[in-house]
Amino acid sequence: MTDTEPIRRIAIIGTGVIGASWTALFLAKGLQVVATDIAPNAETALRKFVETAWPALKRLGFAPGASQSNLKFTAAVAQAVGGVDLVQENGPERIDFKQKLYGQLDELLPADVIVASSSSGLKMSDIQ
Repeated sequence: MTDTEPIRRIAIIGTGVIGASWTALFLAKGLQVVATDIAPNAETALRKFVETAWPALKRLGFAPGASQSNLKFTAAVAQAVGGVDLVQENGPERIDFKQKLYGQLDELLPADVIVASSSSGLKMSDIQ
């Protein structure tokens, strides 16, 4: 990705309430989303969440290309982050988990891919 290229493809890591909310919003903005979560039934729960949120997002106004069909799901982080412009991380608030995940992302992602986090209980400086 360069400074002039728009963000078009996003990986969502962790599809609990926060990750599912990001997923629904990004889909409503017409973006391609690849979500990943190892929890049992994560894909089913995510798709149900998005479907339930869709009418409210429609009332707020869809961007061109908005579609639930832009959602793909995989249990493999490496598959989810392949070819993305942005990673939205929503994993558990555990330092050991975050350190392992960010180490994995460092190995998998080109340096110009943006990694955003929904962490609110950890300092990013502690994750290094």
